[in-house]
Amino acid sequence: MVRSALLALLAIAAAAPPLHAQERVTAISRARDLGPGATVLVEGTVSVAPGVFDGGFAIQDHSAGIWVLAPADSVRLTVGQRVRVRGMLDEPNGQLAIMPAAIGPLGEADAPSPRDLRTGLLNESMEGWLVKIRGRVASEAVNDDPWGWKVMVDDGTGPVLVFVDAETGVDVRPLRPGDTVEVTGFAGQYDDHYEVVPRAQVDIRVVRPDASLSRSH
Repeated sequence: MVRSALLALLAIAAAAPPLHAQERVTAISRARDLGPGATVLVEGTVSVAPGVFDGGFAIQDHSAGIWVLAPADSVRLTVGQRVRVRGMLDEPNGQLAIMPAAIGPLGEADAPSPRDLRTGLLNESMEGWLVKIRGRVASEAVNDDPWGWKVMVDDGTGPVLVFVDAETGVDVRPLRPGDTVEVTGFAGQYDDHYEVVPRAQVDIRVVRPDASLSRSH
């Protein structure tokens, strides 16, 4: 994920043309295929609200998800709200995102459900989705001050980084190696690695050990 104070400088262009219902909308998966520099118009449901972390919010449709680089004070949206976004694709710190020129709320929808994901299978194809992993805490939580905390979780298919952004206020210090946890979060990328970023304390739960995890170690 993007962890730079420069994101605070991003703003929706005041002179951007308004969004119109008749404009052709591109599926998010197709928009992602266009790559950095392309201008896209997408619609999706908010999975991470503005102001939770990283100076932006996340949306997803039936095909894929993506991050939108909009400062929290520029738009008010809630999880489950549908929104239309026009902007240019960029790839700060390796993560594909939209730098918006216009954002238009479309109404309410059901909050998106996370996609179940094996820890060793987080890759570019999953980036942008809201996901849920379940596995064992592989090591002590590492303080990545001032950005947040890092916790490795492994279900036997390979470890994945759970990055807990300091802005969320999520406390991972009680977690211990060997705990079985269920983590819901945004599937993001930072430089050369992928990570799951929880949104709130309820996104990290210590659960009873799964017998399948025991067999996989």
